[in-house]
Amino acid sequence: MKTFHRAGAFVASLLFLVIAIQPSAQGSKGIISQRKVYEATKVKAYNEIRGAANEGSSANFTINYDISDAFPKDLRKLYVSQVEYSSKLFGTFFPKNEVMNIYLYTEKEEKKIKADPILGRYFDDLGRWFSEWKKGQGLEHNLGLAAWYMQSDKGWQGHAGLVVNSKATVNSLRKYSVQVMPHEYFHVVQDYYLNLGREFSWPSSDLYDKYSPPTFREGSANTISFALATKSKNSYLDLYRNFIGEKLNQRDIKIFSELKSESEVVKALTLMENRKNRQDVQEASYAVGQLLYEWVIAKYGFESYRKIVENQITVDSFEANIKKSLGISTQELYKKAAPHIVAAFKLGY
Repeated sequence: MKTFHRAGAFVASLLFLVIAIQPSAQGSKGIISQRKVYEATKVKAYNEIRGAANEGSSANFTINYDISDAFPKDLRKLYVSQVEYSSKLFGTFFPKNEVMNIYLYTEKEEKKIKADPILGRYFDDLGRWFSEWKKGQGLEHNLGLAAWYMQSDKGWQGHAGLVVNSKATVNSLRKYSVQVMPHEYFHVVQDYYLNLGREFSWPSSDLYDKYSPPTFREGSANTISFALATKSKNSYLDLYRNFIGEKLNQRDIKIFSELKSESEVVKALTLMENRKNRQDVQEASYAVGQLLYEWVIAKYGFESYRKIVENQITVDSFEANIKKSLGISTQELYKKAAPHIVAAFKLGY
């Protein structure tokens, strides 16, 4: 009897181990399957954007470069090459020849920036960074300097550029900085269809967000810039790992910890339709919005995303834009894209 009980106990223990191990194995298979679907979506979007750029042309652009003598040579080479490549894609959005002013400045142009009627508009946002740089702090950052298609004494023209510390190098800047130039440049494309022909100059942020919520303005600019700034799908995925990994550790932005389920994602995306809805909306919109429009491009193709950009001028709200461009409501869009965003924050890239 003792032998029987020992054998029975052994069999029971073995059975318990098998049962205990099975869910773990199944969970592992589930994560692998989720990762494959997630990466396939990302790579499809990447290929759509790069494909459109490779087939594009910047023939109808006149690009005027204004580059500081103090601008680091390796960064100058990188950013000029990014402008040239991005222009192939962006040129396909413009029906006629347009002037693009590209500014590459350092802290040595501080006074020039402040006095410039175009660049000085947002000098206050740069001023604190210049102060930090003088103390030797924050040197790993590059900063957006211009990001508009606007009317000035030069007429309607594009203005895009950035500022770096004069001692910076490609290797000294943080990884995320590689996409800042195409990000700021893409705002010119968005602005063309948002600003040209309007009879008002955006008297309030509420009105602006009604047409261009931060998830679209900042988020989809990141979608495009991440693809244009990376030359292979592996470097694209690696840039996401770095960026989303940072967001997971950014405790001051509560939205990032509120994306564990599809319903939470829909709630967050709805909240991010207006930057005034909560203090962390603007900052969160870059990462969450870029995942949203990465999914859109993978699901509907780049040409459908193009419609969203171009239809800004034909509708009276972003809700109407999505309905016209994709044939669904914004809530339907959020629900459909939610699994992709949940996966991003679960997998960490």
